[in-house]
Amino acid sequence: MRQLKMLRPAAPVTPRPLPEGYAYAPYRATEDELTEWLDMCFKGRLLPENPPESGNYRDWFKVTVLDYADLNPAEDIIFVVDGEGRSVASVCAVKHGEDQGYIHMVAAHPDSRGKGIGHAMLSHALEKLEARHCTYSILTTDDFRLAAIKTYLDAGFRPVLLSDPDSDQRARWDAVIAQLGYEPVEYFDEV
Repeated sequence: MRQLKMLRPAAPVTPRPLPEGYAYAPYRATEDELTEWLDMCFKGRLLPENPPESGNYRDWFKVTVLDYADLNPAEDIIFVVDGEGRSVASVCAVKHGEDQGYIHMVAAHPDSRGKGIGHAMLSHALEKLEARHCTYSILTTDDFRLAAIKTYLDAGFRPVLLSDPDSDQRARWDAVIAQLGYEPVEYFDEV
């Protein structure tokens, strides 16, 4: 099933601080960091059930993050670390072309959820994209990631309806919005 798409036009970002004891950290390319990222993704159901062709999930970080178009690891990969320096959440904030921002591979360890880390991390990523003069940002997500979708809606993202006339996106979005208990929200048409 094709992922849902969301768009956020450029607008001031509401700053949201990380909870006490957490900090942002740049990509360090360490083995511990990779292990922690894989743990976040496995527990958050972000990795596919079947490993990449190599049979090694460690290659998945290279495939899905490091090889992602236009991604600059030192600038675009953001980790949130706890007081012991362990990575507990991550996001990529990538700029495509002249003005498009992309929020990619948002992940959080289940033990760090419910603390406001996702809201803070998304706000931080959007601030980085705004500083890079992105006129809009997009992301894709899955229907079952209701908590993440709530965070995205709260940050100003809105559903995008695909231009494919056979798409089931409107029905899927209507179901998600109803499950969240939201009043109807503005939908954008894909251009």
